[in-house]
Amino acid sequence: MIPQWDGLFRALGATDYPEMLQVLSDAWAECRRVLVPGGILAVNIGDALRTVRGEFRIWPNPAETIRAVTGLGLVPLPYILWKKPTNRPNAFLGSGFLPPNAYVTLDCEYVLLFRNGPLRRFPRHDTARLASRFSRAERDLWFSQVWSDIRGARQGSPLGRSGAFPRPLAERLVRMFSVEGDTVLDPFAGTGTTLWAAARWGRNAVGVEWDQGVYHTLVASAQAQGFIPQPARASTREAEEGSRRPPVRGDGRSPRRPRS
Repeated sequence: MIPQWDGLFRALGATDYPEMLQVLSDAWAECRRVLVPGGILAVNIGDALRTVRGEFRIWPNPAETIRAVTGLGLVPLPYILWKKPTNRPNAFLGSGFLPPNAYVTLDCEYVLLFRNGPLRRFPRHDTARLASRFSRAERDLWFSQVWSDIRGARQGSPLGRSGAFPRPLAERLVRMFSVEGDTVLDPFAGTGTTLWAAARWGRNAVGVEWDQGVYHTLVASAQAQGFIPQPARASTREAEEGSRRPPVRGDGRSPRRPRS
């Protein structure tokens, strides 16, 4: 995988590539569990380049994801190739102009698509579906297999690289594969791009984030945008009294003091 995620995978018990894939498989299984009949799972993922034990090679994350998700019973659909525009069109890896030891540049990511069973069915003249209609121009652009009109998102953040993708990508997928009033799940919420895109287009959203630092940043962003209420500020007296109170357990009672 990508070195930036090593620490998180280790915290989840994964120390090598097969174990990392198993962590992801568990996430795909949960997505499978909560998808409505005919619901769509969209996975933005790319191959990774990494040197392991002195060998530089590609790690085929999209291929492994297709294998894992289809093994859960979801139906694989035609995927999208997102060719990300770059400011360095002549970027390359390897030995310059001399064959044969240069490498092809990875400048595409996949949007893998899977469906939970048969086509999703709607009542005739369903109002939510009609309200979610896209234009002919949008349809012609969005349902072509190669996307090259969306730039990648900047990866810099106070917490380092975030793996974020641009909001136009999330908004496009939300509009293509859900209708107003649906609930969109992002099992890797990160900076919240998918959540905010879903909210903008009249969908509900649920995000899951394991990294505590990223999670607190995500909550602050949601509060700033008005998606969740700001925490109430206690008065000075309340704060002083609260600091003297014992901690409270999940059942609302104070924990017992340990016996000496």
